[in-house]
Amino acid sequence: MSLPQPAADRGPAAGDTGSNSSPPNQEIAEGIPWGAGGGSLWSAFARGVRNNMVAEVLVQAVRVGGLIFLARALRPQDFGLLKVLTVAGMFVMLLVEAGIPEALIQRRDLRREHEVTAWWLTVGFTLAFTAGLYFAAPLLARVMEMNDLSFGVRLMCIPLLFEGLAICPNARLRRELKFGALATADVAAEVSFLAVALLLLLEGHPRWSLPAGLAARLGAHGLVVLLADWRLPVGPSRLRAARELSRFAASVLAGGLITSGSGNVDYLLVGRMLGSGALGFYSMAWDLLRFIPDRLYRIAGRVALPAFCKLQDNDRALALAYRNFVNYIGRAVLPIAGCVAIAAPQLLESIYGAKWLPAAMPMRLLTFGLALAGIRIGIGTVYYSKDYPSIDIYLNGVRLILIVTAVTLTAPMGLIAVSGAVSIVEATISIIGQYLVCRLVGMRVRDLAAAVIPGLRITAACMAATILGKLAAATLDVHAPLVLAFVAAPPAIVFCWLQANEVLGMVRQAFGHRWAGMMDMAET
Repeated sequence: MSLPQPAADRGPAAGDTGSNSSPPNQEIAEGIPWGAGGGSLWSAFARGVRNNMVAEVLVQAVRVGGLIFLARALRPQDFGLLKVLTVAGMFVMLLVEAGIPEALIQRRDLRREHEVTAWWLTVGFTLAFTAGLYFAAPLLARVMEMNDLSFGVRLMCIPLLFEGLAICPNARLRRELKFGALATADVAAEVSFLAVALLLLLEGHPRWSLPAGLAARLGAHGLVVLLADWRLPVGPSRLRAARELSRFAASVLAGGLITSGSGNVDYLLVGRMLGSGALGFYSMAWDLLRFIPDRLYRIAGRVALPAFCKLQDNDRALALAYRNFVNYIGRAVLPIAGCVAIAAPQLLESIYGAKWLPAAMPMRLLTFGLALAGIRIGIGTVYYSKDYPSIDIYLNGVRLILIVTAVTLTAPMGLIAVSGAVSIVEATISIIGQYLVCRLVGMRVRDLAAAVIPGLRITAACMAATILGKLAAATLDVHAPLVLAFVAAPPAIVFCWLQANEVLGMVRQAFGHRWAGMMDMAET
């Protein structure tokens, strides 16, 4: 594999640091037509971000409230089991999708025969792999030494059928940047998870509340997507169409398997080597840390793939769009990571209860790797848009090897050692991944690094505010849960004060002229 060499005339202009408050790629993409109805690529991107943002606010309002209650009512071992089930379901869906959705989104000349062939392929894969998961459930339970795992795995099989049938409709909605329907599916899925989990908990079945909630989440999501786009392709599949899709899809599948493997193998190893209790603490630490990056990916990251694909032949536009993307992500991820590193014990005790305090030190050690991993959430969109999905295979193959080695060597020393080693691996992979993006689009590394500087400045200010809040709480002898206000409110105020103009600018772009007028009135 060879990458394009950086070229001065293709990269962003010298001295352009990307720290301005212009929306990502607006000055270049604003005039690019999109869709039969007109409008610009940036407008379509902004609408997708808006719909995802509204959905995430609703989803997280449900999820956070429910998770706080469930974390206090259930054991760390229950959340360890949930993590293994989530990983198992994710790998099955990767095999079912086989890279086909990304291949449909990426193609310039998508024809009906491509959609028909993709539909029949995903239906066949869905039936085959869900059946395989059902019969392999007892073996998986023995390997992980978790007796309750077998029933939980089989419980997911029927909901996974609905998710598999929704693969092509989901890809069509994403290709057309119609994220409103997908946002509705996300909200319905989370409401279903919480409703089922709470119902079983209140009925006296705590062991099965989380597995049943996960099954409800998968089934509800698939059903809503199917209802949103029920245009099922009719006709015979074509071998020619399968061949045209297969090259890109095979690379995406290989990259997805390795990426997901490298991103989840530590959970499986920790659960197998240290037990489900340690896995519960480890997964809770990671889940809290990844809360903001994952939300940002769902809000903007998954919109970036179809948007960046429209710029795949314009390296300068793509480089500028990605650099601004990193600029915005850094402003959110870095301050969160810095503040969590300082206030981890207070956060855990206030939100989930004192029994989760053993996750505090692993969380602190993971913040360094998480900060850099959060900034890299958009690198895959660049690889795919430039038709280099194989980069994910190489990059995450190295990540997989490093994480397996790190966890295996440090597990005998305990969870804290594992967390430190994984953090170093994540940071290393993030730096390599960003360098490859720069090579791919002809961008200088120093220009990309400059895009992160505003986020570092905000981080320093927010960390100082967190330290002052923590000192004030200690002086006044304030304990959980009230201490949460002391460690969270000061950095939140500082962040909003420093970022007010940028937030208002994004709201104007996402919600249109009516909101812009309202915001202008609010400013005056």
